[in-house]
Amino acid sequence: MAGIDYRKAPVEVREQFSMTASAVERALERSRETEGITGCVVISTCNRTEYWISGEDERFDGLNPAALLCREKGQEYDIYAQYFTVREGREAVHYLMELSCGLQSQIFGDDQIISQVKHALETAREQGALDAVMETLFRTAVTGAKKVKTKVLLTNVDRSVAAAMTALLGEEQIQIRGKKCMVIGNGEIGRLAAAELVKAGGDVSMTLRQYKTKEAIIPAGCHVIPYDSRYERLPEMEIVVSATVSPHYTLTMDKCREQMGENGKVLVDLAIPRDMEPELAGLPGVRLYDMDSFSRLKYEGDARQISVADEILRKYELEYEQWYEFRDLVPVVKKISHMAGEDTAARLRKAVRQYPLSREEREEILQAASKAASKVVAKLCYGLREDMEPEKWQPCLEGLLHSAENLE
Repeated sequence: MAGIDYRKAPVEVREQFSMTASAVERALERSRETEGITGCVVISTCNRTEYWISGEDERFDGLNPAALLCREKGQEYDIYAQYFTVREGREAVHYLMELSCGLQSQIFGDDQIISQVKHALETAREQGALDAVMETLFRTAVTGAKKVKTKVLLTNVDRSVAAAMTALLGEEQIQIRGKKCMVIGNGEIGRLAAAELVKAGGDVSMTLRQYKTKEAIIPAGCHVIPYDSRYERLPEMEIVVSATVSPHYTLTMDKCREQMGENGKVLVDLAIPRDMEPELAGLPGVRLYDMDSFSRLKYEGDARQISVADEILRKYELEYEQWYEFRDLVPVVKKISHMAGEDTAARLRKAVRQYPLSREEREEILQAASKAASKVVAKLCYGLREDMEPEKWQPCLEGLLHSAENLE
């Protein structure tokens, strides 16, 4: 995988690689056309864009996922290579396990990342971009993250971006209670931000595009204003938050210059690409915060709880590693168990005939016996993973297959 995130890349670089839902779909579609790639997942959030690929042959070994991501975004790889982190093998597996439960997030213990990873998996599945390796890896990571979230209290406060926003304003000594606030954007982050401002005592209005009126969900305590009226209402607002997926600025320098009013303004941009033109920070009385501003917050987790989380995740890493090593032998196990089931049914056939049963009843019993025997043998074969070294699995299973073939 190749990723570009808050650790190496400032917001102005990260926004160059942010991907809309349609851009992600196009990238997944193109991955299917790239020789050597058999599986692909793209993760794009406000703080990271990651391009995950898997493959089996020599063509895959020559691929550079960072260069492929640059290709998708129409950017020059040589210019941005310094901002990428590339991981492979066990390092990539370990990273994804930690990422999925928030241990790799800028906001430590991020409550939203697990759903974002799950969504990336579902999108790749819908686009037909998954192979067994990528499907199993991401599914295992999501399952492990859920286990961590239910068993371990990584933090004792809300770790959403919206909660971080109010924490940041508190650190900056910015009072919310009694202030007139406007939230631009009715998506998930916008709704969470509005709810947090209401909870903090703000007088909150949320913008809404006219065509979304019927389907919109408005947080309790919020007023609604038309999106097109945002500039007209700007003079009376003291705190303005924007969180959209718009490819264009929701607040521009030209239109804001004459609309700022005399009271000071606090602008909070929660979008990548950014919603607010950066030059707004130069206007008198304006304090502008973006996603990089969260680096001022010091998030620390309990060392003991993190240790427990790592222990849980390690079990899922091992589970995946065992599956990965064993995956080529799955067809052998299926063949052994199928042959065992057929042999069991054949041996029972004569005995079943002695009972006063209809033909249909006899066949049902034989099919049930065959299925049960097949499952038992498969379970025994898979159980070898727990007690045998990987290099011994194959000769052992091949020996069992030879024995099963001799039963015929």
